[in-house]
Amino acid sequence: MKKRIKQIIGVIIGIIIGISTTVGATTIFNSKDITYSSDKTSKTNVKDSLDELYNKTGKCPEGKWCYNEPKTIADKVELGDYIRMTPTSTSYTPPSELTGCSSDINCTQNTLNPSELNLWRVIKKNDDGTIDMISVYMSSKAVYIGGTEGYKNYIGALNTIAAQYTNEKYVKKTRNIGYSNQIEYCESYEESSCPRNSNMSQGDFTLVKDAFSTPFTTSESGEVLRYWFSSRTGFTNVGGTGNAWACPTIGPEESCTFCNYAMLVLEGENLRKTYGRGGVRPILTLKSDVKIKKGDGKSESTAYLLD
Repeated sequence: MKKRIKQIIGVIIGIIIGISTTVGATTIFNSKDITYSSDKTSKTNVKDSLDELYNKTGKCPEGKWCYNEPKTIADKVELGDYIRMTPTSTSYTPPSELTGCSSDINCTQNTLNPSELNLWRVIKKNDDGTIDMISVYMSSKAVYIGGTEGYKNYIGALNTIAAQYTNEKYVKKTRNIGYSNQIEYCESYEESSCPRNSNMSQGDFTLVKDAFSTPFTTSESGEVLRYWFSSRTGFTNVGGTGNAWACPTIGPEESCTFCNYAMLVLEGENLRKTYGRGGVRPILTLKSDVKIKKGDGKSESTAYLLD
């Protein structure tokens, strides 16, 4: 039946193109499956006529996009839908000059495998036809961030790491969860240079909760970590602490107020460098012209596959 429909559409295109703008009541095509007659439509162009043919058959052939099928992926999917998409990179080690993680603060960076995160959920449909989706799971390896450089680069480092989880065929842009135009690289660790921008109860946090009710997750193997969230707390010069935020992965939802990982601590006039660790949970924006190959997006097993 699918093959026959495609053949019928091809025949009708050829016939309609060859017909003048004034068409009588003669039958263009008859079959036991479809009867399509010019006296049943006032349309005189190929696009509108094929729209009517689609309406009469009731279904576009599987894997094809008919004219009055949704034009963008944003028209096709709903919030919370599952999508399968595999990043192209299989290995990435965040550099110490970016994360501040080095031997002098007693932390060694893990090597990440971006391609392990291949299951996503829709959290936002944008006006330009693109969609935002977040990884269902966090990375199986933690990212260590610490010291003065880690605090100054914190937001930029997370966005750089998130950018490794892309696939140029489908992805328009990337960000780390929680990023909303904060200063990515500060000139100093002091609060005047790195202002507090904690936005844990809004932005991406809200999008995730609205799309599928909870911000909690684990690695795919079930390992419980925390994942980094792009938000700094302020740093003060009088016995204060410079913190970054990481979302907890377990506990009652009402207590999800983000556990902080201290990375800079002032003890008197001495700066003590410390570090924190957290998983990666990127957000990707899919291009508006991405097509869906199959799936209905309603479960992990029936996640949309991209064409």
